[in-house]
Amino acid sequence: MSKIILCTTKEASNPFIFLNTKVEINNYEELCFYIYNNTVLISKSSLSDKLFDWIRDELDMPALAAKLSALSNKTSFAQDLLVEILNEGDYYEPEEIKIYVEACQKYRKLNKCQRKKLKADAYLGYRRYIKAASIYDDIIENPEDIPDREFLGNVYHNRAVAAANNLDTEDAKKYFLKAYELNDNEESLRGYLIVFAAGNDSTNIRQEMRKYDLDDDAFESLMLEIGDSNEDVREMTIFSMLQRAVYNRMNKDMIDYDKRMDIILGQLKDGFREQAI
Repeated sequence: MSKIILCTTKEASNPFIFLNTKVEINNYEELCFYIYNNTVLISKSSLSDKLFDWIRDELDMPALAAKLSALSNKTSFAQDLLVEILNEGDYYEPEEIKIYVEACQKYRKLNKCQRKKLKADAYLGYRRYIKAASIYDDIIENPEDIPDREFLGNVYHNRAVAAANNLDTEDAKKYFLKAYELNDNEESLRGYLIVFAAGNDSTNIRQEMRKYDLDDDAFESLMLEIGDSNEDVREMTIFSMLQRAVYNRMNKDMIDYDKRMDIILGQLKDGFREQAI
């Protein structure tokens, strides 16, 4: 969900940083918003004295900090602590908190594999591609709890997205094709063809598409999709930037191609350094 964050509580002098996403929190409202939308990424171990001390000292909420500290020794679930934080103020309405609690209860009923995928998907949304990939790999290598072929196909699809955003194109192609085999989703086939296009000319792309009974109209549609974006390149995911770079190369616009590839490589280097922390 999206929400305008209207901040009426104390602004922290020093932000609290959730290390796994690198998100900085500056006040109570931002903390609530982060909790509501990132529960699967908040472990019990991350709800420690460091956070409680920050709530007490930086947000000037000693009663909440004391309540959380006491509760942390009595509950095994991070969600119980998170609900306490949400209930302390009025950023979310009671009905919204009720929906949150129901979602937490449903989450607890999921099997281990399903919970892992939700966590990996969340990391993917934060462009933490290495973290996401490692969780998807764990699901693929330990498939005993996988509900069905479609679920596994979706895991492979998202694993391919992580690979593509790390410019691991061979793995991306392999995983997209495996996803398509399992989930029969055209989105997976399209992902494969986009990555395939990054290393081939139009003749080879057409030939590859014919293997999947795709005609020239499908080729033109794919090329339009690759090139049809008005977003600023620095705001795109690496995968989206790669699509634009392919379009530039196809149109022999090597100046923009080289510029985009330089940005991609720079972001990859920065991303690897950040994710290694």
